[in-house]
Amino acid sequence: MAPRKTQKSASSLSVLPGALLSLAGDASPSNPDVLRTLYSALLKTRLLEEQVLSLLRAGRISGHAVPVFGGEATEVGACIGLEPDDSFSSSQPKLATNVVCGTPLERIFAQLLRQNIEVSQTATYDAPPSFRFVPQTSSINGQLDVATGIALAYRNLGKPNVVVTLADDGLAALGFWHEAASLASRNRLPLVVVVENQQHAHTDENGVLQSDDDLRDRAEAYGFPGITVDGNDIVAVWRVTQESIHRARTGAGPTLIECRTWRWHAEVGSSNGHARSNPANAWQTDPLLHMEHYMKKRSLWNQTWKDGLVAAYREALKDAITSVSPVA
Repeated sequence: MAPRKTQKSASSLSVLPGALLSLAGDASPSNPDVLRTLYSALLKTRLLEEQVLSLLRAGRISGHAVPVFGGEATEVGACIGLEPDDSFSSSQPKLATNVVCGTPLERIFAQLLRQNIEVSQTATYDAPPSFRFVPQTSSINGQLDVATGIALAYRNLGKPNVVVTLADDGLAALGFWHEAASLASRNRLPLVVVVENQQHAHTDENGVLQSDDDLRDRAEAYGFPGITVDGNDIVAVWRVTQESIHRARTGAGPTLIECRTWRWHAEVGSSNGHARSNPANAWQTDPLLHMEHYMKKRSLWNQTWKDGLVAAYREALKDAITSVSPVA
């Protein structure tokens, strides 16, 4: 099956607050429009996370996980290359998937604010259908097993689709995956497992997640490739994921991608939004700053373009919140 082409240029997609952000399977990382699309998805995800955090602090959202900044590159890169009828699953809700899919902001905030309203189905842009979301399960084991089962169904039905499953639990996630990995390897299933190794954020008192832990070994033990990538580098994550999706789609079987990230948690009661500050080399560990640095080195950076994108998206966020919950 030939890779699906983008329906609009990346530059036009990047200025639409609610547009689907899509990249063709053969898109080039040297294409300026591709880089702008990747940056747009990162920036919109961060702005959406910041808005959710603001609502949490104001007490307007209850029972929702506190946003965690720093994982945008892994989340966007894992799903931005999926085609219609491909499937995506995650261990936790990901705001990045809403950004990539072009989910209407009114629908996002209606769910977060628990407002029972009708959201218009009429889009202001002509976008292709998006990938399918796999319902969340109560355990990592269930998530991996269900994703593998869907991949097996694709294979048995002769469909060219793939499943990408994202787990943000590092080594812990792979402690439950024997059945899934065995089945995927034995049947060369179209499955891509993306694991966030939050080596700087989620170590426990026993140091379970350490920087020298190599999750690739967990794939090679089952006979399929394991790849480690900088989880803060959106270009690297996207390229590796695209290659793995192509491999899965052409019948070569599953791949494990380990994304090593630096995350910081935005606590509701924190005045600056960060319970753990970003380190001095922030451009390397913050996906947004990393991408800005990448684009500046290639003489592609335009601060005015970014400022316009920020202003337009913040205005769209504000309008969406007002439309579903006019109380200030």
